[in-house]
Amino acid sequence: METRSTWDPWQEMRRLQREMATVFGDAAPGGRWLLAGDYPPINLTRDDGGITLEAPCPGVERASLETTVIGDTVTIRGERKAEPGVPDEAYHRRERMLGSFARTMRIGDRLDPDRAEASYAHGILRVRLARAPEAAPKKISITS
Repeated sequence: METRSTWDPWQEMRRLQREMATVFGDAAPGGRWLLAGDYPPINLTRDDGGITLEAPCPGVERASLETTVIGDTVTIRGERKAEPGVPDEAYHRRERMLGSFARTMRIGDRLDPDRAEASYAHGILRVRLARAPEAAPKKISITS
């Protein structure tokens, strides 16, 4: 009996990515997130009222976060600073990324920046996005 499997190039890329993270992870644990993908990770949910974007940003001060909306694109910027009073040589291991980050995501719907709202609590940035009036879904009645 012969079994054939289909070659999946994306599966090979994920395998290579995991191997690279393993090889270079101990050498530069703070930069491991660069090998794993974009930062911060983002969840998008949609409902009739609009779109909610959630991004975990633990250890980031609210004052360093910035969110901008242009057209159908949202950008999150921030900075995680080192703990004050802890010298670099005191760390045995440091895996949390430090420094500035930026993530831009295209939503696909034209957005209304005047109606966007953002909140930050418990290390989670939540951005509520409203579709622009011309991008909102419209119900079309059917006539015979």
